[in-house]
Amino acid sequence: MFRGRAQSVLSARLGELADRHGNCRALVKRLWFVNGEGRRVQVWTLTPSGYELAEEVLGRRLRVPRHDVASQFLEHATGVNEIYVALTKRPDAPRRGDWSARRGKPAEDFARVPTAFRWVPSEDLELPFAEYVREEDRSRDRRLQPDALLEDPVRKRRYLIEYETGSATVRNTQHKTATLTKLARYSHFILGFADAHGRATYYSKHFADGFTPVVLFIARTAARRETIAEAVAGWAGGEMNPRFQVRSLTVEQACAEFRALILGEKPAVPAQVTTAAPAAPPSRASQHGVLLSWTELELLGRFQAEALHAFQRVRHAVRAGQPVVSEPRYPEHTAAAERLLQWLLALKPPKAQ
Repeated sequence: MFRGRAQSVLSARLGELADRHGNCRALVKRLWFVNGEGRRVQVWTLTPSGYELAEEVLGRRLRVPRHDVASQFLEHATGVNEIYVALTKRPDAPRRGDWSARRGKPAEDFARVPTAFRWVPSEDLELPFAEYVREEDRSRDRRLQPDALLEDPVRKRRYLIEYETGSATVRNTQHKTATLTKLARYSHFILGFADAHGRATYYSKHFADGFTPVVLFIARTAARRETIAEAVAGWAGGEMNPRFQVRSLTVEQACAEFRALILGEKPAVPAQVTTAAPAAPPSRASQHGVLLSWTELELLGRFQAEALHAFQRVRHAVRAGQPVVSEPRYPEHTAAAERLLQWLLALKPPKAQ
C-alpha cells in the first residue's frame, strides 16, 4: 500500500478479490498470524485461480504450493517480502497536492513487474550439494533453500537472502537453524567442488553465469544485525577467510541500499549506517605465489600427516599379506584443508595471453 492510500479501501478491494463472482473464482484468500507483540496480523495469498492468472500475466510457470504456510511460520515467510515491495514501488511517487486532482482517475503509481532485477522466492529455490560428515565418514546429500534470491544483472551479483526473525540462536553450530550453521552450509555450496577433478563448484554448476555470490542476513533489529555481524567476523577468521561476501543488514537498511544500488534512488539515510559483515579478504597473491599464515601451514601439515598415516597402514597390511577389510577414515581436517586449498587455487592469476 503506497502513501496516500486508505487501509479501509485496500481491505475492501482485496476482499472483493477474495470473493467468488459468478463463474470467476476467488483470486486471493486471507491468512492470519500473531506477531511477537501479540497482535493479529492479516496477510493475503493467491488461490489456485490466482496463480493461473499470475502465470498468464507473467508468461511463465509458477510452482504452486500444495498447502498454505502454517500460521507459526507466516511472519518469517512474509518478512523478507518487504524488500521486494520496496524495490517494486515507483521512486517518483505523486505529491500530496495532486490527490484532489487525481480523484476518480486510474492510479499510475502501482507496482509493475520489475526489469532491473530478478527476484526468486523460497519455494522456487532448491540448491543441492554434498557435505562430508566426519562422524559417519561419508558424504551426505544436502540442499539449501534461501528465503529469497535477488539477482542484480548490471553488477553481476547474486544475493542469497536469509531472513532472521531472532527466534533461533546465532553461534550454536550444533543447531540446524543457527546462523553460523547456515553460513557453513553456504560455504560448502559456494566453495565445495562438485566433481573429483575440481573443475566446478556446486555454486558454479548450478549458476553458470559467473555472478558473484553474496550471502545476506536480514535482521529485524539493529541489535540482531550487530550480533550476526560479530559472529560472522569470528567465523570468517576461523574458516580461513571465505572467498564469498557475507553481509548483515536490517530490513530498512536493505530496502534503502537496494533502491539506491539497483534503482538509482538517492538514499534517505547516511551511508555509514549500512555497516556490513567483513567482505571477502583482499588477495594475498604475489608475483610468484601466495603468503600463508602459520595457522594455515599447521592445518595443511596436520592434514598431510593424517593422510600419510592412513596410506602407511594400508601399505603395511598389503606387504604383510593381510587383507584390508575396512576403509581408512578420512583425515580429521579434510574439510578445512579442502576449503583452504580451494581458496588458494582461486588466487592463481589467469595465464598470460
